[in-house]
Amino acid sequence: MPLHRQLAAIMFTDIEGYTATMQHNEQQAIQWRMKHKEILEEQHRQFQGRIIQFYGDGTLSIFSSAVNAVACALTMQQHFQQSPLVPVRIGLHSGDVVFDEEQIFGDGVNITSRIESLGVAGSVLLSEKIRDEIGNQPEFKTVSLGTYLFKNVKRKLEVFALDHPGMIVPPPNSLKGKLEPKAGNQLPKKKKLPPGNFEKSIAILPFVNLSNDPEQEYFSAGVGEEILNSLSKLTDLKVASRSSSSQFNSRNINLDEVREKLGVKTALQGSIRKQGRRLRLTVQLTNLENGFNLWS
Repeated sequence: MPLHRQLAAIMFTDIEGYTATMQHNEQQAIQWRMKHKEILEEQHRQFQGRIIQFYGDGTLSIFSSAVNAVACALTMQQHFQQSPLVPVRIGLHSGDVVFDEEQIFGDGVNITSRIESLGVAGSVLLSEKIRDEIGNQPEFKTVSLGTYLFKNVKRKLEVFALDHPGMIVPPPNSLKGKLEPKAGNQLPKKKKLPPGNFEKSIAILPFVNLSNDPEQEYFSAGVGEEILNSLSKLTDLKVASRSSSSQFNSRNINLDEVREKLGVKTALQGSIRKQGRRLRLTVQLTNLENGFNLWS
């Protein structure tokens, strides 16, 4: 089949921690993969994207429009953040690709892969080219994460992240992945913690009621309160008070704001769904300094 070139917005996705999860919880890993595939196919149809390849726990796809690519990535990530949460990272770049109707090649594909490798679960990372192409679209909010020297790429590239409610935004100059181990890469800069921050500290955020019955709000609140009361008995752990944590009673919680306002290093989030006599409880512990999930 003859080869031809075209400009495209390129997207890579990847389920973070899929391989490790498959080893100790096969059912959860399969559930992640099924939801990832379902949402990806649905949103690519809506935003006119073309899926080129499924590979293991990730995908490669292209769009003819950078705006559509970013809108698709944002919508997908918002769906992935809903219970059951799927820890997906997404990278986007725009460039010239060699295309044979089945596979694509080129520097643009390689750079996109490297950008995606820097991501964390819940984030959407963009190259400077993509950011420039959506610059006149005020509905997209981005923040610079610094410049990085990728493996086998001659010049440093600036990387941006979508900064929307519910999105994970890594701290500037903190990304790690397929980078050249050379002097000149910006080293991670540790954020100064607010006054009152403790070495071992946690906030128990209000559990989200996913049931149709509004009366389950009391049950959800009770579960969170019991966990808070139990952890408060540990002498070497500082626990944010219930009144302080209750202000973050929302599905789309800005974890940076939790860290800054409560002065804690970790946060426990969860959701509860009750149907009849069956109960499903999902809990995750997050390191607020870098956005990584420590346990779920």
